[in-house]
Amino acid sequence: MNALSRREEDALLKATKARALKECDKLVKDFAECTSGRSVSLIWACRKKYREVQDCMFQ
Repeated sequence: MNALSRREEDALLKATKARALKECDKLVKDFAECTSGRSVSLIWACRKKYREVQDCMFQ
């Protein structure tokens, strides 16, 4: 059984997160623009954009 060391696991997680952010950059920016200037209303106003970001990141 080949398991990753903690250091390898951290490096892989960091690289995966960086790649996801790069590939989902447009969606993240759209979500950020939606949330700008909002407080509680962002919960329902930006729900669709939040889901799009989450779906993109999950892929």
